[in-house]
Amino acid sequence: MSRYKPLLLVRTKLGPIELDHLALTAESAGSLRSVLFALTHWPGCFGSDPRLRELHLLHAHFGPDGVCALPLARSLGIPLIVTFHGFDCTVRHRSLLGTGKLSDLQFLAGEGALKRQGALFLAVSDFIRRRLLGLGYPAAKVVRHYLGVDTDLFQPGKGKSDEPYILCVGRHVAKKGINVLLRAFAILARKHQTLSLLQVGAGPLTAELRSLAEALGIGSKVRFLGALGQIRIVELMQGARIFALPSQQAKNGDSEALGLAFNEASACGLPVVATRHGGIPEAVLNGETGFLVEERDELALSERLEQLLSDVPLAERMGRRGREYVREKFDLRRQTSALELLYDGVLQR
Repeated sequence: MSRYKPLLLVRTKLGPIELDHLALTAESAGSLRSVLFALTHWPGCFGSDPRLRELHLLHAHFGPDGVCALPLARSLGIPLIVTFHGFDCTVRHRSLLGTGKLSDLQFLAGEGALKRQGALFLAVSDFIRRRLLGLGYPAAKVVRHYLGVDTDLFQPGKGKSDEPYILCVGRHVAKKGINVLLRAFAILARKHQTLSLLQVGAGPLTAELRSLAEALGIGSKVRFLGALGQIRIVELMQGARIFALPSQQAKNGDSEALGLAFNEASACGLPVVATRHGGIPEAVLNGETGFLVEERDELALSERLEQLLSDVPLAERMGRRGREYVREKFDLRRQTSALELLYDGVLQR
């Protein structure tokens, strides 16, 4: 940011991370005040830090965090902005009730007040904006604001890896459709003997996905790399032939809001193969920056991957167009400037 100074408010300490502008609810993670805030959202848990009185607005990420932050915003007499990222407006309410998680129950109980008292609701895609409107959030307060990608960090490398591979970056949850990608890759592997699939991510379905890869006979060709840092992901994107992630709607309704990984891959000059799902069509232009297929269609997915593997000029052309598109729509500096203008508008009102 160039015109706003951030102060980060958190319920618990962020491990070894050190930040210049940091206000905590308590001295250590899991302390009494942290627990009290989780249970009550009482603003007094933040203590009497004088920096709180200098705040002009509060910006919470994810709907449940907006409900957490609303009492503090009220006590300070400042507007609250909330960014919705996906699960917070796509997972069905009855499914949230069924989780038994206190934060989910608090969100459902406090969502009405959030709709009435929140100053601005930012949707990370037009798809999410439509979802918010369908849930009754005031149209005048709902704005689509794309998250930004650092196009200086995410940029094409010097060349592709000598050993060809398709890259997938996504958590091991049903929404990401990695099981479909494994089945599609099994089809490709019969023809492309030296081709590998590199998968970055972790989650509750890790064991299930590893077992599926073995059952499909591709265990030696699929490398599950676990969760990795940003720099390593950039390196993998720069060396890959294609980025693939066939996201799909989960049983509880959870859907892909946009998928920042698609933008990051495009910024690195990679053609993308994904699905017509959620906000993905806003990130991947079908026929221009990559290909979109229907959800859960491993045959169509394998055919589009094969097309890009066999037509290198097409893949390179789509990669170049993808980077152009990201710089046009998702550049971090441009989007941060746009966010500051939204802050200005809220404070002017």
